[in-house]
Amino acid sequence: MTAQTIKLVVSDSVLSALKRAMPKTNKAELALKKYACVLERHVEQSLMYMDDNMYKFFKHFYVSTHALSLEVGQFVIDGRRQYLDKWLERNGLNLFRVVTPGLKGGDFSTITLTQHVSMSDAMDIKQLQKKTIDELDALLNDKSLTDTDFFYKLFPDFEPGAMTMAQLRREYDLCPVDVKSLKQFIVFLTKKANRMDVVKRQMLIRQAKSIVRIAEAGNGTLPMKKNPSHFGRTYYTGRLNVQSMHKILRHAMLSDCYEYDIRSSVVAWKLGFAWYICDKNGISPAKFNKTFNTCLTYLGDKKTFRETVRQKTFGNNKTISNELQMDAIKQALTAISFGARKHKQGWIDQSGKAFNPAIVSIIKDNTARMNFYACQEAVSYMDENKLMDEIITEYAKENEPALLNDTELQTASGRISGSKLMSYLYQQSETIAMDIVRREVVAVYKKILANVHDAIYIDAKLHSADKRRIEKVMRRETGLQFWYLDEEKIEGYKGISDEVRQDELAHKLFIQQQEQLAKGHKSVFSSPL
Repeated sequence: MTAQTIKLVVSDSVLSALKRAMPKTNKAELALKKYACVLERHVEQSLMYMDDNMYKFFKHFYVSTHALSLEVGQFVIDGRRQYLDKWLERNGLNLFRVVTPGLKGGDFSTITLTQHVSMSDAMDIKQLQKKTIDELDALLNDKSLTDTDFFYKLFPDFEPGAMTMAQLRREYDLCPVDVKSLKQFIVFLTKKANRMDVVKRQMLIRQAKSIVRIAEAGNGTLPMKKNPSHFGRTYYTGRLNVQSMHKILRHAMLSDCYEYDIRSSVVAWKLGFAWYICDKNGISPAKFNKTFNTCLTYLGDKKTFRETVRQKTFGNNKTISNELQMDAIKQALTAISFGARKHKQGWIDQSGKAFNPAIVSIIKDNTARMNFYACQEAVSYMDENKLMDEIITEYAKENEPALLNDTELQTASGRISGSKLMSYLYQQSETIAMDIVRREVVAVYKKILANVHDAIYIDAKLHSADKRRIEKVMRRETGLQFWYLDEEKIEGYKGISDEVRQDELAHKLFIQQQEQLAKGHKSVFSSPL
């Protein structure tokens, strides 16, 4: 049986009823065992990605009931072949109840377990926090929570004989996992990350533990199946991969390494492409610099630019922390780079569905949003991005007519989609630029650990001369003049257990001292009057 961090125990009444309907040998036991195991896995998958309070407050899960039913399958019950979950439901013995049904063939349903099932959760943060550090370390090193059946269930292509090694290399990227760092990350989330939202902490704990189980059951890596996009990027199937996971989890998994990413990649690409077009049309560098002064300023010092916009947007607002304010500004400027426009109201599409513009959903405070729209830096940034979009789109339509017939870039009505065209052009350039980076990094004997679209993680720091040379090669071979690489040192999680152990010993000593003081204390009321 596959080991799970979630364990479901089904009441004896369900098995007794099923035995009467399936009297032959141990058919009922095997059927119910399979159902419980499949339901455990679906529940665990749901919990691993829940970023809301629906489980915490209501014990709800998000599960595809259709997929669950098919996976459990049919059995001969009461003399005829039928789905086990349907039979249980008809007889009032269902293991879960649907709270909100999902769209047919689409969204997951919201479910809750019934009184016929009890659940234990090895990775529940409240239970983890009650453990001493020695107990927590023992749990994280418990091999019963990891086995090869679990690994092969997730990655059947890796079963012996399923694929050759050459096929696996073509189909998968294998991201190295620092298991020790990840386990210490789980300790950090459990014992020390008190300022982080508890729902986020719980989700990250589950995801980190799942990666640990995968790495320990396999060969110390996280297999990620490649999913090339028509637009140019290579994505990965499944939700647990180096691209889609939270950045802090990625860093904990990769541990000590260096990240190199294209500085403000979308804006850099737009400026480079616009420069190329303007130069081709005889527009002087001085006029180009004046026309796109705000975006050039942003590219040169985005930290100062963002801080200026933050101050003008939020002013003396103390109800929102500076950290959240800056996060909103970063998201808003990124949204503008990807095509968000200045709309103060939402709109209704042809199907009658209401939409809010990206800025409205990012800066929710109405006063702050109006300040953002009035901020000269933000307004100029929007206007210049809009102008670059128009220049690049027009150039592509005139010089790349084949793109106009690409159905992947068209709207439902058959017209070219401006946003899809821009995304296609950007991702094609991004891929070419990052291919150059990968090639040149390997040439200086660095090991590539992971690729995340416009970023690359490598095992050691690039020499400053190598970094400058790679940037020049990127600019020369792509013809785009604003490619630069930002460098960040990533450090894994080490010694967290030792820190917590010292804290526990200090707390224990403090309690002992207080108890001794209490024993020696004589109350003034204890003396006779």
